[in-house]
Amino acid sequence: MISLYHRMSKAFSEQTTLLIYAAIIGVGGGYGAVGFRWLINQFTYLFFHRTQTELASYHGVRTLFVPIIGGLMVGLLVHFFAREAKGHGVPEVMYAITEKKGVIRPRIVVFKAVASAISIGSGGSVGREGPIVQIGSAWGSTFGRLLGIREQNLKILVACGAAAGIAATFNAPIGGALFAFEVILGNFSRTNVSAIVISSVLSAAIGRLYFGNMASFPIPNYHVSGIIILLFFAILGIVGGLYGAVYAKVLLFFENLWDKMNSLPEWLKPAFGGIIIGAVGFFFPQVLGVGYPSIEKALVNHIDLNMLVVLLILKLFLTSITIASGGSGGVFAPGLFMGAMLGGAVGIIFQNLFPGMDISEGVFAAVGMATVFAGSAHAPITAMVMLFEMTGNYQLILPLMLATVIATTVSMKLSRESIYTMKLMRRGFDIIRKRATDRLSSILVGEAIHPEKLTLQATITLEEAYVKFENSAEWFATVRDKEGKLLGSVSRAQVLEELQHQHGGNLITNILPKKMGHVSSNATLSEASQIMNQLGINYLLVDDETKNSIGVIGSSDIIRCYKE
Repeated sequence: MISLYHRMSKAFSEQTTLLIYAAIIGVGGGYGAVGFRWLINQFTYLFFHRTQTELASYHGVRTLFVPIIGGLMVGLLVHFFAREAKGHGVPEVMYAITEKKGVIRPRIVVFKAVASAISIGSGGSVGREGPIVQIGSAWGSTFGRLLGIREQNLKILVACGAAAGIAATFNAPIGGALFAFEVILGNFSRTNVSAIVISSVLSAAIGRLYFGNMASFPIPNYHVSGIIILLFFAILGIVGGLYGAVYAKVLLFFENLWDKMNSLPEWLKPAFGGIIIGAVGFFFPQVLGVGYPSIEKALVNHIDLNMLVVLLILKLFLTSITIASGGSGGVFAPGLFMGAMLGGAVGIIFQNLFPGMDISEGVFAAVGMATVFAGSAHAPITAMVMLFEMTGNYQLILPLMLATVIATTVSMKLSRESIYTMKLMRRGFDIIRKRATDRLSSILVGEAIHPEKLTLQATITLEEAYVKFENSAEWFATVRDKEGKLLGSVSRAQVLEELQHQHGGNLITNILPKKMGHVSSNATLSEASQIMNQLGINYLLVDDETKNSIGVIGSSDIIRCYKE
């Protein structure tokens, strides 16, 4: 395979070769989405003898124990075969691109598909987009590594797989590509566009071949016009943004809560989550599985206000339980579900307040879907375009654009982290900082601190210090007092210069800077560089959270990190 890559690279340009591989990823991602949906249907029928559509109205006793069985199966599968298959998948892909050079284990293609299909098929209140993003990305990573593709292009192929999965699943080729840019990669670099678009288009074409060329959520041709009605959608944007932020926070709260249950083995936790899922689902089966039938009802005004509110609250609770307890599935579809319920409820309230106006709660439900996704994912462009593609109604474009931008703005005021980055931040990985355009702003001082390999006591002379340097390969040394307190840093060149001026009998502390600067270990290299420039010095003492100096960061360390 590697020789094939080299031969193709010689026969075509690198860009052309990448496009060919992107096309292959798109075809594979499309068939992966088809196969994944088939797998979900098979497990749903195995557990309930129902389809996902029929599950939304199923009140049988199976609902009480099937989620427990499904949770146990998922827990064992994830714990013993692929820990990355736990949860909603998208953060793992983002982490792989940013920190692991695009490397995703091949086994994820199989185990994520099976674990998520079992979780959704047994009633888990999660979606299929997160798993298919991770499955498609793992396929892109595996294929690229088999061909020996360099790191930068491997990351692009991983994003191609993510775009392909979304495009085929929702018949949204533009939305799939935008999801890869805005959420997975975090940028719209021109070098990524062609490959990701080709992958998304081919995957969507395969999806249409099997699922039909129709909108995921076809709705009546609602007509939206007038400034006043747009003000109502602006209010919906505020409400949706607030709820999107709450969605992310509640999910994080339950994940922390379940992580503290140390008395339960990890593989058993999803089964205990299944007890709660089954109990709630027995009375409200609408919140089981992906929940699309209830979304469709909300879009055509077939759910009353009280039920909209009940389903809104229960879906938030059950999705959080499913993910936090260790289930496998996405958070995008539940966000759409809650957005439809929220928008529908807001629409009915406006109907009652302004009975003389032509207001349909269905159109508010459609726009509400975009606001909750935009608010939770901080991805306004993806949200507005995907909802336009998923509904096929151009009349929604103005309220979609207005409401999603407002929702994202409101949500970001409340929280810097999105529902995807929040999970990574919980692990101590700040992906927003890592993605910063200014590379020095993406590295913390604590990560670049100069290792303390040679230490000199403050009581020794310059001649003694030079002997220490001669017996060491180091060019720099830290200086500490008798109590071990860090005083500063000196270089071999400084000591040698003092010896040449006959100052060998002076103490080492004589050549330490009179003006000493300090910087926190949690500051960025960009901030450290600014402090050095302001003080006119070339190194700083690094302080920990207790204000104790723990090391030294020099201008040479900053230059080294920038080059790396």
